[in-house]
Amino acid sequence: MNKFFERNLSIILLTINGYFLFSISNSLREVGKYNSDLRACASMKAHLNDKDLSKLFKENASSITNISIKFIDEYCKKLTQQNLF
Repeated sequence: MNKFFERNLSIILLTINGYFLFSISNSLREVGKYNSDLRACASMKAHLNDKDLSKLFKENASSITNISIKFIDEYCKKLTQQNLF
């Protein structure tokens, strides 16, 4: 058993490092998507008073988040509530 670990120690360590790097990359991808959605919702809410710009930014937020225009307001509402402490 001891010889097995001596011979394959580098492979075992590389496997562990690969697993952790894969896990970190998935986490960073999710955080990036969350931040992108939050930014799109913030820009949509910033232009809420102007009707034409509001529609344009709503369409933009819908395309970024891949949520239907019909449901984008509710999605942004839940997203910003989730961000509060």
